[in-house]
Amino acid sequence: MTYVFNAAVLVLLVVSISRAEEHRVNSETDLKTLCSKVDAGDSIVLENGVWRDIELEFDSLSGTKESPVAIVAETPGKVVFSGKTKFRISGQHIVVSGLIFRDCFDVDHVFQMKSRKHEFANNCRVTECIFEQPTKVNSSKDTKWLSIYGSNNRIDHCYLDGKTTQGTTLVVWVNEEESGKHRIDHNYFGPRPKLGQNGGETIRIGTSKVSESRCETVVEENYFYHCDGEAEIISNKSCGNIYRHNVFEECAGALTLRHGHRCLVDGNVFLGNELPGTGGVRIIGQRHRVINNYFEGLRGHSVRSAISLMNGIPDGPLNGYAPVKDAVVAHNTFIDCKVTVGIGVGAGSRNRTVTPKGCWFANNVVSSGQWNPFAIHADPSGIAFAGNKQQIGKKYPDSPVEFERVELRLQRGDDALMRPTDPRELQTKALTVLAIKTDVDGQPRGKVPFAGCDEPETKLRKFPSPSDTGPNWWRKLRQ
Repeated sequence: MTYVFNAAVLVLLVVSISRAEEHRVNSETDLKTLCSKVDAGDSIVLENGVWRDIELEFDSLSGTKESPVAIVAETPGKVVFSGKTKFRISGQHIVVSGLIFRDCFDVDHVFQMKSRKHEFANNCRVTECIFEQPTKVNSSKDTKWLSIYGSNNRIDHCYLDGKTTQGTTLVVWVNEEESGKHRIDHNYFGPRPKLGQNGGETIRIGTSKVSESRCETVVEENYFYHCDGEAEIISNKSCGNIYRHNVFEECAGALTLRHGHRCLVDGNVFLGNELPGTGGVRIIGQRHRVINNYFEGLRGHSVRSAISLMNGIPDGPLNGYAPVKDAVVAHNTFIDCKVTVGIGVGAGSRNRTVTPKGCWFANNVVSSGQWNPFAIHADPSGIAFAGNKQQIGKKYPDSPVEFERVELRLQRGDDALMRPTDPRELQTKALTVLAIKTDVDGQPRGKVPFAGCDEPETKLRKFPSPSDTGPNWWRKLRQ
């Protein structure tokens, strides 16, 4: 029976492959008629060339997990969209790859995972595409480059660089009735110059209106470089999202938990290289966890401190500042940061009178050099400090707590991070409230854990870099 079953499966597979068709598309193709003919497993091939000021809609396509519908460039990198281009997809199990969107402007959304009939894309993928603006564009219109709707979509191995116009680079639109559960991974987010106003975020997940809704999107293994558009590199505006194993290098801003609750910021690397305004994580809302992260050479302060715990508004509106409550900041490593932790940032302004409550700052390692680790803007009594270790050196009488002083003995490892060479003095308390089972490298923590992001003598994680993010075909061309 086993052999008969396997033979039947093979026959079905051959039949399925034989039915797959390739549909070639140029600027004159009637897409509505074409889309009605596309079946699971088919390919839609866009002819090489520059497509300018064109509107393409691939509506209600229906692939399967095993046989998605593919929308591909005839040659990766040879299909270029520009100007007032609008590109839309909707349906199930669609994979878009190999396209370039260059100098697109004066439209609400360049690439939108939603049709004009408001049908969403679900279980779809945008991979190995480029969104870039190498030319200065004169436009005042708020334009999003990539707008994600629906659920269970993936954006990976894309290159997004140089946006100077108003509007967030990549937006996840959260539906109040439906969780997003998207994955954004292995992308290269290149320089975005200072915009000078709101709307310069590189990523935004949600809006204030739906910020109490769950989205559960994962942003991981991405590389962010000089994303300076505004104070919020990433603007979190929904609940239950995860930000892990990303690298933020020389970005004048912070990963900002602006609205929403219960988000996880785990195992990221923030490298300021002593540039002005470079920041870490800003916390607003309830039950966020910021664990296992590495912060070095950050020169931001206030909302761009390495850790910024904001003051909140009592019973404020959804677009206000929710009080910080039950946040956990633990097992992080802070090296040479101008402000390691700002407490009660924004106190008094815009009715922000509620100080952080029920929070933990525990089992962290601080080597602040010439800088006072703390900037106290409001009463710090709502924060419990435990198990933290600080490099022997200058003491600051105005600090709310004195950490245990030890000789950290840090040395730069093969991955360029400062790691402990003699960890004996870093052993700390295993706090049940933390329940942190792994370190920055994903290695298990011992029963008696070490302070900081790193459990010593473990296998090092390979963090994202320009050499392993973005499209594979693009990296090969640059070699």
